[in-house]
Amino acid sequence: MLWKILRSAFSRRPRADSFVNRSLALRKQGRQHEAEQLLREAALQFPRNAIVATNLGVALLEQDQAEHGVAWLQRAIEFDPRCAPAHFNLANVMRASGQRKPAIEHYESAIDADPGFGHAREELMNCLLEVCDWDRAGQVAKAIHAQIAREPAATWMRYVSPLTALQLGLPPAEVKAVAAFHAKECARDIKHLPRRPASAQAIDDARRLRIGYLSRDFGNHPVGQLLANALALHDRAQFEVYAFSFGRDDGSTYRRDIVRGVDHFIDAEAMTDDELAAVIAKAGIHVLVDLAGHTTGNRMPVLARRPAPVQTHYLGFAATTGASYIDYYISDAVATPPSMAAAFSEKVAYVPHSFMVSDGADALNPPVEARNAAETQLPRDAIVFCNFNNGSRITREDFAAWLQILDGVPGSVLWLQGANPVMVDNLRAMENAAGLEQPCIVFAQRVPTKREHLSRLNRADLMLDTIGWHTGHSSTSDALWAAVPVLTVPGQHFANRVSASLVTAAGLPQYVRQDRRDYIDTAIRMGRERAELAAGKRELAARTAPFFDTQGRVRDLEAAYRQMWEQTIASA
Repeated sequence: MLWKILRSAFSRRPRADSFVNRSLALRKQGRQHEAEQLLREAALQFPRNAIVATNLGVALLEQDQAEHGVAWLQRAIEFDPRCAPAHFNLANVMRASGQRKPAIEHYESAIDADPGFGHAREELMNCLLEVCDWDRAGQVAKAIHAQIAREPAATWMRYVSPLTALQLGLPPAEVKAVAAFHAKECARDIKHLPRRPASAQAIDDARRLRIGYLSRDFGNHPVGQLLANALALHDRAQFEVYAFSFGRDDGSTYRRDIVRGVDHFIDAEAMTDDELAAVIAKAGIHVLVDLAGHTTGNRMPVLARRPAPVQTHYLGFAATTGASYIDYYISDAVATPPSMAAAFSEKVAYVPHSFMVSDGADALNPPVEARNAAETQLPRDAIVFCNFNNGSRITREDFAAWLQILDGVPGSVLWLQGANPVMVDNLRAMENAAGLEQPCIVFAQRVPTKREHLSRLNRADLMLDTIGWHTGHSSTSDALWAAVPVLTVPGQHFANRVSASLVTAAGLPQYVRQDRRDYIDTAIRMGRERAELAAGKRELAARTAPFFDTQGRVRDLEAAYRQMWEQTIASA
């Protein structure tokens, strides 16, 4: 009797963590508004509870109520200055809005409050890399390596993403294991992972395959930009094309082009994983193409539910997904030589030339404006080297190589993206410390459209690729469409071999060099002689190489989809 009374009393006055746990379950189901209402009730009952305030802030952020979400996170820190989750989530918001200095401070506060907060340490390292603060990033990386050495895999893998594993220089087998761990986590709430569904009947050549593209990035994002016009080129006699979008409509021309370019566009942003999987299954999709992998906001749990007989990853994630429920990974023989296929849990589906489909809709003919136009600040007669990758892909070794090249080509300049002011300050300080005769780095300002960026990009003579853990991907594609040759060195995994794939398919295999020393010497030679660079630009401007044949690359994809399906039918 006493227990019944106590249980009744508890049900009438639940604890704060009861509200939080229930809200987390609702958010996981995509029911953010219900989670918000529950947490608002909790905030009334527990008015100075930092964890309740933190979770309410996150629930509001997930509903695009940034101002109110940030206010609740700040309130949580007022309630408890050492509330690590509040500092961590506030850091994420600051970083996403470009405020990297306060983001770094909040990550550090989260780690100070909770030294075992692995996710905060991982994101701090990534944020420091984005601003090219290599000394501090290296210190954090050492701390992560130390945790990896002393903790069981099931512990440290929770806060090391597959791409972070690449940044940390872990061997391919370990990167694959990290990806597999996260893929299993995405399927944790599914009691019985479905086996690959057998085909109801074989499909003959007269019937169209239904291809479903699954992404949050159908908009002004590198994935959306690459596919905006390519999807419309599918052979409608052979393929029926679906786009399942779980991202917000950004109102961009890319979004509109994708909506127009597919047969069926399904806005799935508000759908739960179960609902989206059911919609895909009901549509009878034969080949489901995941464009996200382990990127932020992915819907891997949908793929774990096996809504389609064939599931493949393409384009969006630069490493294996490690998922038993993803059958194929689309690549090519340069980006993934057969000797490296073991690094993938998926079967590698090879396409000719290069795996990346892109188009030149945003690429204009060479501009007529003078190079020293006010918006570029580029010297008229200088050799202009460039790199428009974000800071996280630039390594200390890359920057040192670029300074050597600038020193070896008198009067040359290096043109970098300048949207990240903390990165600009750090690189400018290192340039000054190098003792060059004159400032050689020009930072580009952000322009409103990609078309404007590609128009100005043509004024560069040579893109010096990042050749550390990650080469250029869409940035390399942009340069090639703008008739700018790209000098690169292939590495030992997919993420740092993509440029080599694109440059080779663009008809310039001589720009793929053997090692860093060869890269530096070649850049200096080209910068001094100039004629070779001019010839490379003319070759790209002609756009006759396979890379520029967008329809041909789409046909290669279609052949891969057909082969995947036929192999599935044969084994059913």
